[in-house]
Amino acid sequence: MSDHRGLPTVEEAIEEIRTKPLVSLWPTVAVVLDVSRSTVYDAAARGEIDVMEVGRLKKAVSAPLRRKLGI
Repeated sequence: MSDHRGLPTVEEAIEEIRTKPLVSLWPTVAVVLDVSRSTVYDAAARGEIDVMEVGRLKKAVSAPLRRKLGI
């Protein structure tokens, strides 16, 4: 169940990271890291989050993210 703003809960976002090879930077990764949309995209641009381009979208690669988060 998402929160009142339509964002996934932390638990939902973590489950997505655990089960999918690629996840959205916004909102999934941002919710888990508790950062804003611009902050998560800036971190990806700096190489702090591994991303893969899917068309025009940038998706976070889950495996390195799981290691970084310890999940």
